[in-house]
Amino acid sequence: MNLTFYRRLRPLALVAGLILTAGVFGQAPHASVQPRKCLLWKAVSGDNVVYLLGSIHLGSKKMYPLAKPIEDAFARAKVLVVEVDISKVDMTEAMTFIHEKGMYSDDDTLWKHISPETADKVRKFCTKYDMDASMFGMFKPWVAAVELEALPMQKAGMNLNLGIDKYFLDRAPSSKPPKRIEQLETAEFQLNLLSSMPESLSDEFLSNSLGESSQAVKDDTKLEKLWIDGDAEALNAALPKSPPHLAKIMRALREDRNPHMADVAEKYLKSGGPCFFVVGAAHLIGDEGVIALLKKRGYSVFQVPATAP
Repeated sequence: MNLTFYRRLRPLALVAGLILTAGVFGQAPHASVQPRKCLLWKAVSGDNVVYLLGSIHLGSKKMYPLAKPIEDAFARAKVLVVEVDISKVDMTEAMTFIHEKGMYSDDDTLWKHISPETADKVRKFCTKYDMDASMFGMFKPWVAAVELEALPMQKAGMNLNLGIDKYFLDRAPSSKPPKRIEQLETAEFQLNLLSSMPESLSDEFLSNSLGESSQAVKDDTKLEKLWIDGDAEALNAALPKSPPHLAKIMRALREDRNPHMADVAEKYLKSGGPCFFVVGAAHLIGDEGVIALLKKRGYSVFQVPATAP
């Protein structure tokens, strides 16, 4: 495999979270009105505090500088908890994993494993975003979905280096004192969730991912503006609904991961210094999100006002 393809694959272990938060959204202009809330929650148990910030894995310059309450919460924390510590990802291992489980060998290709309708959809999608569809022929559907789904956001000016996770991961080591970093999952775990998808679902999963991604960029009320506005209810309502055949796999990618995240947050609520959680926004919101789970367990949790001291 030539170097160009390795460069295309390199972000996969990091961008897998785009699909694992089960929804991508378009870019929207920053509202001129001062938002009332941040997409930040404060959970309290006695003297123990956990801050939970909903993340966008691919960010844009419009999201910065962050609201003062977010920066203040991070400054108070002793521990930073993230989905995956991308600074510790072994890219050689990740590339080996993708090569073994996410790529076809010999004369096998993506086009032999998807319907003519989905293949046509892939080609049209690539044409729209100035990509050569033939370079995706070696990828299995789940890899093609991760790569292709990121294209509209990247074209809209969003990128991994401006993601909320990376912003705080970059700052944690230089904090005074440095913050300890704990990861909830590993890149291998996230990639396994995608690679273990049944072959019978892969065609629909790829087709559905492209449809969501295209629609998202057309919709000017989605993630970036909702995140800046701290509008959790609208954000939850905007999450794409899964087709019936994909309901089980989409639950595995999102809702089924939430109890473990709540468990770790609860660990710090029971004992430990102030903790700052940064996980995909889709994991925090909704009836089965981490915030709802912590409330059901009896903890006091409230969304932080944008003007909080």
